[in-house]
Amino acid sequence: MSLADFIPEKFLELFSDPDFSKAIKGYNLYLIKEDPEYRAEVKTYFDVCLATSELKPIKRIADLETITGLNDFADFKDDKREPNIPEKIEALKKEIQNIEYKTPVSSTTILEPNSKTEVRASLLVNELRDSGKDHFANHEIINFLKSKLPDNCKVNETIQNIRKVKQDVLKAASNMYPDVFLSKKKTGHKEVRLILGS
Repeated sequence: MSLADFIPEKFLELFSDPDFSKAIKGYNLYLIKEDPEYRAEVKTYFDVCLATSELKPIKRIADLETITGLNDFADFKDDKREPNIPEKIEALKKEIQNIEYKTPVSSTTILEPNSKTEVRASLLVNELRDSGKDHFANHEIINFLKSKLPDNCKVNETIQNIRKVKQDVLKAASNMYPDVFLSKKKTGHKEVRLILGS
């Protein structure tokens, strides 16, 4: 495109003058600043250019505002709507806060018990492994604590609350060994079992 495409031939020489061209630009800026009607016309022209552009800037800006959460649609329930970035960050924060970290320890690692409860737990887990079973039920755990432990660790009649001892031993076992879990039965007395993971 050339100047001749926009300016009648009789004005070409005038508009080709750099000083006149500069004056026209200045006059345009003056009108935009001082003439509300002219400013409205320029704005309308600019809006039309934005709306009809092949680059679709208005739609792209709207999409960007939705993704970044700048336009708040929190009041509108839409199950199909993709969560925006702030919502994803909040969901990740909740997931991170709910993670229970358990130090990775090989199931073959030999752990040194530091208390009588941990000694009992260690011996119980060894007994479970040697038994070939995948779990011990409540009565098997109680029987082990009462009759299969060494004399210095055995739970005898002087201990009044054997259920508390059993709970402490099971908790210690699950903490000491990463392949050992506790599981409560869903039926019957809902007793806690000691499970050996694979």
